[in-house]
Amino acid sequence: MSTRPATHAGSWYLSNPTRLSQQLSEFLNAAAVEHGGVQRGTRAIISPHAGYSYCGETMAKCYAKLDLNKGTKRIFILGPSHHFHFRNIALVSRYSAIETPLGHLQVDEETVAELLGHARVFRPLDYDDDQKEHSLEMQYPMLHETLLQRGVRPTDVKVVPILISYNSTEADYAIGKVLIEYLQRDDTAVIVSSDFCHWGRRFGYTGYVSSIEDIQDAVADGTEIETLTTRSKMDHHSIQIYKSIELLDRYAMDILGQMADSKDKYQIWKDYLEVTGNTICGEKPIGVLLCALSYVDTPLSFHWCGYSQSSQVKSLEDSSVSYAAGYCVF
Repeated sequence: MSTRPATHAGSWYLSNPTRLSQQLSEFLNAAAVEHGGVQRGTRAIISPHAGYSYCGETMAKCYAKLDLNKGTKRIFILGPSHHFHFRNIALVSRYSAIETPLGHLQVDEETVAELLGHARVFRPLDYDDDQKEHSLEMQYPMLHETLLQRGVRPTDVKVVPILISYNSTEADYAIGKVLIEYLQRDDTAVIVSSDFCHWGRRFGYTGYVSSIEDIQDAVADGTEIETLTTRSKMDHHSIQIYKSIELLDRYAMDILGQMADSKDKYQIWKDYLEVTGNTICGEKPIGVLLCALSYVDTPLSFHWCGYSQSSQVKSLEDSSVSYAAGYCVF
């Protein structure tokens, strides 16, 4: 049996199992108190993937909603690739098990084999590339702790980790069509791993809007939003940069929040990203989720239960990363 090591333990999150369990349990308990705990029928969440000291509280808010029980058999985890790029395929973990400081998670090797049977769009993920990627790993300990809180043995639930990169519209829909065959089952859930806006010159993104209307006009006209530079006169801008960042993020969140209003959320999502350039690192796995859910005929609803920023940006010298937690009932 091949086991993926917890390569980010001790740096991105605590390696001591007792301390890590206590930290995550506190996050989950606080989230349940604030938002009312498990939402029946929640089988998809969007979760951030930064270090737990940055995003753990926000992350726990969507996990607290996830409807996991003793009937849950499989959980897909879709994450963006940060270290290398590929096109028009999804890469599936080849490991048999996942190490966390809290205990192991088992990979659903049967489902992995079925996915790899769709060789046009699913391929195996290289072991080394798997170990480097944090977007998948950051979900594992939180998932493990959540299962324990639900009274579910983590060894009874298997995971299917998948990396997504640059895809054509055709490829996204092809991947989504395969995945929805699993996601419509009551014993299956999906976690989409994504941070939201990465703002600052170190990220190559300094987009700015003063209002929601600025975004609406840009989308309607197909024109890009303003980019702040050292020549920008901030006293001519009506709101602080961190508030502008939140407007950009919340507009993106509203696209998913109005999920039931349109079957073409995927194109609306792509149009928004085109004109704003918002650096949502999980935009591509979110796009795949939208494609998958477009095949669902039953009513579904998407809700956001958490949003935060790593810091409040007030000048071009600052930077921040945004974190959003959402859940989908279907």
